[in-house]
Amino acid sequence: MTLTASTERCLGCGAIVPIVDGPIHRYMTSAPGCWAAYGELSAHLLSDATAGAYRQLCVDAYAVQHPGQPGPQATQSVGGHLVSLLAQLELNLPASRSVAVLERGIKQKGFFSPLAPPSFDAAYTVLFMRANLNAPAWAARQWAVSAWRAWAAHHEQVRAWYDDLSR
Repeated sequence: MTLTASTERCLGCGAIVPIVDGPIHRYMTSAPGCWAAYGELSAHLLSDATAGAYRQLCVDAYAVQHPGQPGPQATQSVGGHLVSLLAQLELNLPASRSVAVLERGIKQKGFFSPLAPPSFDAAYTVLFMRANLNAPAWAARQWAVSAWRAWAAHHEQVRAWYDDLSR
């Protein structure tokens, strides 16, 4: 998608979204149009009884693509969601197990350390997921895999965090 007078690039994931006057997340960095798109997707996923198998992948992908400014909440969020992606994508754990590890990490203030955010230019975004709701499980996995791959420079650290949290 090309930038126009009515669109902007999301500061987090880089998606080209409509310019809207609206809220954003309090510590995730995004354009209001991107946050609105994620809100619409979340509402859709919560209304779909079959979405439980892939909803967490969407939550994690969005969170790691909108890391915000380094600070306690943003750092804990990114670290926790990266650990959750590792658990689901590399270890093939169910979302319930990945969330349990994520929660263990975020409950330990200061457990995660800040990581330099990558470029998401080659990654899918929330817009990809919304455009592929006819195959949502597949799209959620593609989105999550692309977000996880973008953080490849930090995979070793995320694996170390996971190992510490799963003891």
